[in-house]
Amino acid sequence: METLSALVQALVIILFAGGFALLAQWGRKNRSAEITLIVLLLALSSLVFVLGTLVALVGLSDTVPDSQLSRELSLSSAAVLLLAGLAGFALCVAPLRKLAGRRAAADADTVKTDGGDLNTATSPRSEERYAPLSRYSRGWYTDPPLYFALWLLIVVLAERVVELLIFTQTPEVIESTFAAAGKLSPAAVVFSQLPFVVIAFLGVGLGVRRGFRQTLSRLGYGPITLRQLGIVALFIVGALLLSFFANALFSNLQPELFERVGRISEGLFGTEGFGLVSTILFALLVGIGAALGEETLFRGALQPALGIPLTSVLWAFLHTQYGPSVLLIYIFILSIGLGILRNRVNTTATFLAHAGYNASSVLLAYFFSV
Repeated sequence: METLSALVQALVIILFAGGFALLAQWGRKNRSAEITLIVLLLALSSLVFVLGTLVALVGLSDTVPDSQLSRELSLSSAAVLLLAGLAGFALCVAPLRKLAGRRAAADADTVKTDGGDLNTATSPRSEERYAPLSRYSRGWYTDPPLYFALWLLIVVLAERVVELLIFTQTPEVIESTFAAAGKLSPAAVVFSQLPFVVIAFLGVGLGVRRGFRQTLSRLGYGPITLRQLGIVALFIVGALLLSFFANALFSNLQPELFERVGRISEGLFGTEGFGLVSTILFALLVGIGAALGEETLFRGALQPALGIPLTSVLWAFLHTQYGPSVLLIYIFILSIGLGILRNRVNTTATFLAHAGYNASSVLLAYFFSV
């Protein structure tokens, strides 16, 4: 039943985000597709804003449980949703102005002569009148795949911030949720990472602008040399050493949260009761599964469009199981390193580094606990 639920959830994410990604790519070629995309994003932004308003009203009403903490959580979550809705509206302004500029320029460029024929207007006054709109429409923020990616970034960040607020104010809820999920299974890993891969491929234009090989190239996958493999190995060692320091800092600065996060991580990635072979297989599952999905989407598809800092912020907020801890800073730094590795080598290198780091973490935890 849990596997079926995970499959359905993965399919819903793929249909929603993947469908929007294809529509955004088609919007580069087709004005109607771009208009449809903008209308849908405005509608969804309205829903987010309305949801934020409803949450705020619930927080201000007497229907909230008598805990002051619940009211604070409702109001803070409402503020995040309202800001996300407003940001979604704002992202649609530039594309709308671009479309309006195109329409106005088209109307100005085609005028009827006395004989009824259509000629092109070439007067300097006409060109000067629409020059500002023309310059504005050439901004990167008016490219459909990019402003859709930014819109999705805002919505995901809002959802993750709300999760962190819940973790901060009612941590037992998050812990019980992860505890109920149990240890990661092969099906859970596949169904959680498959949407990342599909969205990444569709988001860069597979089947619309690019063939399969071109898509792999755009995502940064390609061969690497032995020297580059050595760089990947050094990266894994450095990341593991940095993680030891981050955990020591975490345990000293936030001891209660450290214990809670430790229980969550043990429930998800613990190897208690595993033999050596089972541990190796589980380490490969966690390493390859998570790395393939996350690196394909974040370093492969998003980083060239959004840059390393924005991509790293989004990737750090993906790991809400660590709560509002210093580990999020470490994850952000790790993402910066992976981003530089992507730029200097390719996504194949970041995939191997990510997979090697995850697998090594599981194996080290097993051997040190024996």
